[in-house]
Amino acid sequence: MFTGIVEEQGTIVKKTKINEGFKFRVRSKQVGRKLAKSDSVSINGVCHTVTTRSKTEFDFVSMHETLKKTNIGELNAGDKVNLEGSLTMNKKLGGHFVAGHVDDTGVVTEVKQIKAVKKKDSDNWEYRIKIHKKHAKFVIYVGSIAVDGVSLTVAEVTKPRGNYFDIKVAIIPYTYQNTSFGRYKVGSRVNLEFDFLGKYVINLLADNPKIKKLLK
Repeated sequence: MFTGIVEEQGTIVKKTKINEGFKFRVRSKQVGRKLAKSDSVSINGVCHTVTTRSKTEFDFVSMHETLKKTNIGELNAGDKVNLEGSLTMNKKLGGHFVAGHVDDTGVVTEVKQIKAVKKKDSDNWEYRIKIHKKHAKFVIYVGSIAVDGVSLTVAEVTKPRGNYFDIKVAIIPYTYQNTSFGRYKVGSRVNLEFDFLGKYVINLLADNPKIKKLLK
């Protein structure tokens, strides 16, 4: 379990093809030193298990099923990744409950810088992300969503056009500078995890005929 508050951007230093999928080595000064073998760690919002570690690096394996559902397979040596250690009882829940189980990927369709009106204020950024319409029931205005492991609030939801709909999220300078958002371009593929509490509620109510009609 995680919170969606990225603690550090690590660097992929090695990628090795293995029978199970890919084995990655990550260089990390902050998150890595707190990890032990078999610990869980969020890599771009995807929960992985630490297989080996040293003082500054750790390894993880990404299986074929994970590679099919996420953007992890697109990573190469030199790429930066969002890192978060697993939630502990004494850790602040600054974002929302994030399981690290990615539902699907979305595609960035717009990156817009919002210039500050006053000199003392900072610029912000807005991103639009295209998502398959089958997930529309899990996304609500001002609801929570994790994008590459970053806990965000949905600022806008559009009606589906064809097989897709868009959401808008707003990014403050700190998030822009300290997560992968600063590197996104139109066409970037991102990992999405929808609020799992909402998914549980929908699952519990799905047998209600009136609710089932609304969810179609």
